[in-house]
Amino acid sequence: MNDAIAKLLKLITADPQRWDAYQQLARLMQHNGEFDAAEQYYLQAIQLAPQQQSLHLQLADLHMRTHQFKAAHACYRQAIALDARHAQSYYLDAQALKNLGRMQEAILRLRTTVKLSPAHLQAFSECVDLLLQQAQPEQAADMLKQAIAAHPEHARFYYRLGIISQQSGQATQALENFTQAIQIQPDFAEAHHQRGLLLHASGQLEQAIESFSAAISHQPELPSAYNNRGVIFCQQTKYPAAIADFKQAIQLNPSYASAYCNLGLALHENGEPDAAYGSLEVALKYQPSYAQAQYYLGMLKLANGEFDEGWTLYESRLQVLPGHSTLPERMRWQGQSSLLGKSILIVAEQTLSDTLQYCRYIVMLKQYKPNQIIVQVQEPLFQLLNEHWSQDAFIQVIPQGARLPHVDVFCPMLSLPLAFHTQMDTIPASLPYLKIAERHTQPWQQLLGPARRLRIGLNWCGDVNNKHDHHRSIPLFMLADLLKMEVEWHSLQKEFRREDPIMLKRFPMLECHHPALTDFTDTAGLIMQMELVITVDTAVAHLAAALGKPVWLLLPQHAHFRWLLHREDSPWYPGIRLFRVPARQPWEAMVDEVHQAITLLLAHPTHRE
Repeated sequence: MNDAIAKLLKLITADPQRWDAYQQLARLMQHNGEFDAAEQYYLQAIQLAPQQQSLHLQLADLHMRTHQFKAAHACYRQAIALDARHAQSYYLDAQALKNLGRMQEAILRLRTTVKLSPAHLQAFSECVDLLLQQAQPEQAADMLKQAIAAHPEHARFYYRLGIISQQSGQATQALENFTQAIQIQPDFAEAHHQRGLLLHASGQLEQAIESFSAAISHQPELPSAYNNRGVIFCQQTKYPAAIADFKQAIQLNPSYASAYCNLGLALHENGEPDAAYGSLEVALKYQPSYAQAQYYLGMLKLANGEFDEGWTLYESRLQVLPGHSTLPERMRWQGQSSLLGKSILIVAEQTLSDTLQYCRYIVMLKQYKPNQIIVQVQEPLFQLLNEHWSQDAFIQVIPQGARLPHVDVFCPMLSLPLAFHTQMDTIPASLPYLKIAERHTQPWQQLLGPARRLRIGLNWCGDVNNKHDHHRSIPLFMLADLLKMEVEWHSLQKEFRREDPIMLKRFPMLECHHPALTDFTDTAGLIMQMELVITVDTAVAHLAAALGKPVWLLLPQHAHFRWLLHREDSPWYPGIRLFRVPARQPWEAMVDEVHQAITLLLAHPTHRE
């Protein structure tokens, strides 16, 4: 190098106008890390040959290497002034502008680059990156469409357009983009995975499994594909397969909190509660604020009677589940302050069953001396609860959707157990805590007359739109042996399943009253005529128990946490009897047990009192 420098210096001595010699010296200095000297030689070269674009570009490159981005930008501008059709100058200037934080100008430079040189793949990609960083997804999508037009063979452009379409809610367009990317590049694992997510969201479970499996076959070390396939296996109650997928995801990514959380849920559903606990706790170890894991762990603890931690963790439902109050968190009452002179809004949430179970806490709020208690409930329960508290001047019931009056504070209804520090032995379980006016019971008394036999109200299915309904509801044909018993059966169903009318014709001894069950006050009036209510886990169970009626509750293997684990009774409803499907047994096993219990009841009528 010393020899080369010496020769160049001799050239310059012989001919001081040799700008190319200065250029070569600058390159040698730059290569040797002598950046100040390199800069001076470039400047001398430019002074001699200011129209040489390459000199400005090389000096700009030196400035970029030494993080002098403003100086680099000035050099690129000069290069562009010398040749406005040179696409690479615009691309390089965009790099300088990005480093200066001038993103919109950088975007313009990149747009010019691809306009002058559509073959410039990197400029397309970087322009899309910047547009997305600047929260301009529509412009990014337009740029990707231009890129696709110029490079229809480039699968990643279709993939990226699919991601933007997916994020903007254009699921059909996104699916088409991912499919196109896969057609161009069949081993594109990420495209298979994203396609699987879309198919899963649209309810096409088998097709989604195929896409996740394809992603795994092309990229066996993609943990998210195992995790998401496991989620579908859970939905299909294929718990061993789900557990295997979640464990594989964790093996590939040992700190994968979502996979630990999903594994915990699958283990619980598979009848492994201890292992489920451990998995959820690991999820929270890696991601302490993970609301989904807190939510699941909270329900497990509540099911196990661990109310201290359970109620606290269960508050995470407010982050996980949709449809909660939009009132500001600063207005939230958590049981730690007086309500003297204040109005409090209690907001019903989740299901009708939850409202019927937890509305027992409303009267307990009076001990905090509120000016008024406003209870917002689901429309189907409005008339029932409004009439129940109609004589209480402190309690006002309003239906969801109605305009809210002024309130000072609010509390979600399912947060009341936490606010009152509810323990197993402090559950407010005095029955009945709901009453129905005589005008709702008298018509049923007249219609039904005196009981001819043991009078039982039967409710075998719930709302078909409830995502857990296929677990809790029993097909009517499975109850055929019960309906043959010497019992006065009355249906408490307001709605029937498509196949029910066929069974009802076979069992005319089951009297149906659905035309007269217009709301819950009618159902309550009918329940009051029953000696016993046998029901699956729906709002009818809570209504009957809250009214003080004997209830036999038919529970699936994995019942709601409110019914705790392995118990035949409930601290929430003294006197209720729980029948549970034995582990890994069909509904019929439990129905046989109910048949025996009714037989015993008929043999010993005094037990009915």
